[in-house]
Amino acid sequence: MAKKRWYNSSYLLLILLLAGSLQTAGQVNPADFRFLDKLEGTWKMNTRKSTIVETWSRSNDSTWTGKTWRVVGTDSALQQSMQLVRRGADIFYIPAYEGQDKPATIHLRLRVLKPIGFVAEDLNNDFPKKITYRFKDARHLDARVEGVRDGTIEEYIFQYSISRD
Repeated sequence: MAKKRWYNSSYLLLILLLAGSLQTAGQVNPADFRFLDKLEGTWKMNTRKSTIVETWSRSNDSTWTGKTWRVVGTDSALQQSMQLVRRGADIFYIPAYEGQDKPATIHLRLRVLKPIGFVAEDLNNDFPKKITYRFKDARHLDARVEGVRDGTIEEYIFQYSISRD
């Protein structure tokens, strides 16, 4: 009696093809850079004590520039500057935090870019490790920043609305 194999060569081929297509499906297409056009403008989130303002503008064909401000009354303080940059086949989210003597160069690679938003990650970085922007609709944007600082997992969620001021 012949021993029954647990696999069939056609099943193995199907599994390999599916595994390869999953990896390809997760890659960002640089031509989809246009999906970021929804960022254009001023986004605001009110808190109990302040307003968080995030502005985005397109610098050129391959770069978006943004800034995040905390506004209290008539005073404002720049929190961070950021860029979304297309370089070859990759797109990077590059934040620069204010108040650091020597700002670290952080490049989070976009892993997902769809009409509803994007996910940028650098799993080797402590903070931020992952940044997600999700458009709930044309007027509402959620931004989530995740990572680890001083051994503590931190997550910040910003629920912005487009400003028509």
